[in-house]
Amino acid sequence: MAEFYGNFHIHTVISPCADITMTPDIFLEYLNGINWISITDHNTARHIRLYSETLKRTDIKVIPGIEVTTKEEVHILVYFENIEDTEEFGEIIEKHLIIKDYDQEKFGYQILCDEKGEFKKIIETPYFGSATNLSIEKIYKLSKKYNSLFIPAHIFRYNGLITNLGIPPETINLDAVEIKSEEEMEKAKKFGFQKFIINTDAHIPYQLKPSCKIIANKRNFHNFKKAIYESKVIPIWQH
Repeated sequence: MAEFYGNFHIHTVISPCADITMTPDIFLEYLNGINWISITDHNTARHIRLYSETLKRTDIKVIPGIEVTTKEEVHILVYFENIEDTEEFGEIIEKHLIIKDYDQEKFGYQILCDEKGEFKKIIETPYFGSATNLSIEKIYKLSKKYNSLFIPAHIFRYNGLITNLGIPPETINLDAVEIKSEEEMEKAKKFGFQKFIINTDAHIPYQLKPSCKIIANKRNFHNFKKAIYESKVIPIWQH
């Protein structure tokens, strides 16, 4: 077994709420002490391949992911075994976004960039910050057509599972829940949650820091899932 340092909830410059400096070149500058991450943009997977290929040159492995907004406006982190499945799932999610046109100056730009961080295109539609028209149950069933992990993000915060729904859905077998503090972990245990992942939900370069230590044999999806299920994700609390 080896120890890896991770952060599995990170946005890039294509997420409208992320800072425009969240480009691959800045990632390489700030990702010191991290060797395992996930790219989880809002409702799109368009940057997964670029960031994965750029970061692996410095031995940073990327779990492909996406942060989906359900019809109930609950944020869900979905992690996949490979990039192809993530991109296919992302294309489906984009088609179900409710808001197509939006005010970019007010809600943020959705920027496609290259590996050097140069801006190539601004995506004007759909709005990736929108909710989808799919319920949490439908997104769960859709995600499980792939080899994936279904993990509600920041469950006690804005757009969180418990904040929006009050209780966990009985029809969904959650793989884990995302928390950010010792207090949230204790609260989550009272709801019956036993498996956790700890992230910074990075939107700015300063948040590109390790949020957990993972005990695993290798850095791949299988060992990521195994570490979560065997409680080998050790928190690095951000105080």
